Amino acid sequence: MALAGAANESYAGLAARFPGRFRIFAALPLPHMDAALRELTRAFDDLGAVGVGVTTTVLGRTLADPLFHPLYEELDRRGAVLCIHPAGEGAASPLITEHAMTWMVGAPVEDTVAVMHLILAGIPARYPRMRVLASHLGGALPLLPRRLDDHLAFESPWTPERPSIAARRLWYDTVSHAHPPALAAAAASFGADRLVLGTDFPYEDGEVFLRAVDHIADSGLTPQEATMILDTNAANLLGLSAP
Repeated sequence: MALAGAANESYAGLAARFPGRFRIFAALPLPHMDAALRELTRAFDDLGAVGVGVTTTVLGRTLADPLFHPLYEELDRRGAVLCIHPAGEGAASPLITEHAMTWMVGAPVEDTVAVMHLILAGIPARYPRMRVLASHLGGALPLLPRRLDDHLAFESPWTPERPSIAARRLWYDTVSHAHPPALAAAAASFGADRLVLGTDFPYEDGEVFLRAVDHIADSGLTPQEATMILDTNAANLLGLSAP
């Protein structure tokens, strides 16, 4: 609780130094739900947070675990953002973590699995005002919508809506290490209006940081789509007026 509170104070201080430039995604002391909800209330009501950041798993728990539903209920009530980022655990697979692939392969696998947990549990439809933001274009999701729909009947028949529909309820950052085919696939699968600029700073900096921004306009998307990603989609995601 204390560590999450200190992090949020630091975020709020940075945002205050640059008014109009930054918004806060609060850290929460999960899986301790009562403490997390108290810190969420303080972060939103006193510090100006517009969302929360969580990892793809929490001490081995999937994000679809019923334990976290009170968090989603509160974010839904506020129309706020749930930002999901890999935990760096290689999706709990030693085939990833013990073979030097934790971040190059494990991170997008975590993105994919975490979002699918939410979709199969019906979370996006159950909490439609909560705005889920997945990292790294959702991992492999841009390549999978038709496969997911086709496998649903025999593998996950209890799922309340087709994954291709549920996936379009989410938002995705554009971190793909400036790989144009990945960005094009995400735009085609989800719609360019669901993509927001991501850079992975400070892990990508210098020329790599510049490339993360510059490639949007050089990726084969239309100028209108590029402008949406670079200028307006983030404001829509956060419920703010576009600049």
